[in-house]
Amino acid sequence: MTFELLCRFSFAIFAALALTLLVAPGVIHWLFAIDSGAAADIMSRRAAMLFAGLAVLMFLGGSTTSLEVQHLVSAVAVVTMVGLAVLGLVEWLRGVVGIGIWLAIGVEVFFAWFYFRYWQE
Repeated sequence: MTFELLCRFSFAIFAALALTLLVAPGVIHWLFAIDSGAAADIMSRRAAMLFAGLAVLMFLGGSTTSLEVQHLVSAVAVVTMVGLAVLGLVEWLRGVVGIGIWLAIGVEVFFAWFYFRYWQE
């Protein structure tokens, strides 16, 4: 998979997550089997802005031919994806999220693996 294609896929996922968390956070609450409420909605909207920033990074960074920029984008993606995957696993082991978290963990590990390969070039 080319770096540009990987970034385009990432952009699509991050943009979809940002939009969902901003306008319909209940979808994520349902998927992860977590309680909805004011606090969850506030944190979901805040997370939406982080995903929006990552979407912009992937959109703009994906077309670069600079290895230095590719390494930077890849490092950001690896740290983010590994961190989210580990947090998802911990929360699942604690019993506070449902089986739907495994969808997220799978996607996060997938992206972490591919970005790690570009980071190490």
